[in-house]
Amino acid sequence: MTPTEVIPLLVLVLLLVSAGGADVEQMSVTFEGDRAVEAVDDVLVVAGGNTTVAADASVEGDVYVAGGSVRVDGRVDGDVTVLAGRLSVAEGATVTGTVQRIAGGAAISDGARVGEVSALDPPTPANSPTRAVVTFLLQFSALGAVGWWVARRRPAMLDTVGHSITRHTVVSGVVGALAGATLLVLFVYMAFTLLLLPLSVVGLGAQLLVVAYAQVAFGYLVGERLPIDRTDVATVVGVGAFLLGLRLLGELPVVGGLVQFALVVVGFGAVLNTYFGLQRFEPATIPRADD
Repeated sequence: MTPTEVIPLLVLVLLLVSAGGADVEQMSVTFEGDRAVEAVDDVLVVAGGNTTVAADASVEGDVYVAGGSVRVDGRVDGDVTVLAGRLSVAEGATVTGTVQRIAGGAAISDGARVGEVSALDPPTPANSPTRAVVTFLLQFSALGAVGWWVARRRPAMLDTVGHSITRHTVVSGVVGALAGATLLVLFVYMAFTLLLLPLSVVGLGAQLLVVAYAQVAFGYLVGERLPIDRTDVATVVGVGAFLLGLRLLGELPVVGGLVQFALVVVGFGAVLNTYFGLQRFEPATIPRADD
């Protein structure tokens, strides 16, 4: 598996481990190679390679399969969760807890003793044009309503964010990239502890709100260039045009994704620089010394 595939699964494992009350610091992770397991401190995570619980081994702890393969020939006193990769429970092996397959593959021999087996088989979403249109309309309705209300009540706020986007693009992009990455890492790290998990969810939701507000600001900028007199109506039309443009960019391989990412970080930084448009952003300048 590639790092871009493994990292999200590891983040999910960390959230599951934290929610279960286990000690994250005692978690053991395997990325590659062949490994025979005889003891587990608390949690074993297999993200690659081949891991085997030998026939004469008795392991106490939970096992998460996020890649690679795991073969159980002995005894596991805990739960086994399969997120990716493959699990095999051999003849005569024992898993006292639950074998839960969310994704990946799991093969359990008839002679194996397992406390409980559960499998999550989510339905495959149909990539129908109707589904895409409905999703677009829902997104447009929500952001268009916000854009209409802000443009009608406080148009100066959108103008301030738009000024930061167009006049200070590089600064906004740098701030957006640094702040977005830092806050994302911070909120994921906070999710490691059960006490801060609700705050982490709220923080991630706040980041999404900032991105949504930035899309409204881009819609305002597009609306300014349309031959429509009313600012609120122009903003709504601009939001629709901007969202449609984003979807069309998504159809372009590599380049489209890079442009989408650039727009997101620039908008994110502009919203933060202007405090959602409450204060115009002007970079600090170094005063010139008098001759």
